[in-house]
Amino acid sequence: MKFKRRLTSGDLLLLELVFAIIFFCLTMSASMAVFGNAYEMSSKAEKLDAAVREANSAAEIIRSANTADDIYSMLQTEGFTGSGGVYSKEYGDGKYSINIIGVQNVNLFSADIVCKDTKGTTEPIYEINIKHALSVQNPKAAK
Repeated sequence: MKFKRRLTSGDLLLLELVFAIIFFCLTMSASMAVFGNAYEMSSKAEKLDAAVREANSAAEIIRSANTADDIYSMLQTEGFTGSGGVYSKEYGDGKYSINIIGVQNVNLFSADIVCKDTKGTTEPIYEINIKHALSVQNPKAAK
């Protein structure tokens, strides 16, 4: 005759505890994934916000100037380094950089502003193209 072992109340309690532990481990891993994704999204939003702020600041400098020389001098005043229409600046405690490539074509100044992460990623965080009409330097030449 075969003997069948029945589960006692102690065995059922132990089985219930194992299922509870497995359930809480699964819910913990799901909630950690949610918080991890939220942190990643927050980090990306912070980068984009800083990049937009810096690019708009540089764009306002370009839009407020009357001559290309004024643009370059104001960019240098704001902490940009470089010459010949190519300027750069690090911001965010050196985490990010902003590069400006400016070209003057008669009375039209065009600038490409690109914000990047300095950790070696080549994909820009934010980029904008500015076109600004400069004031006439010599009124006789305009006629």
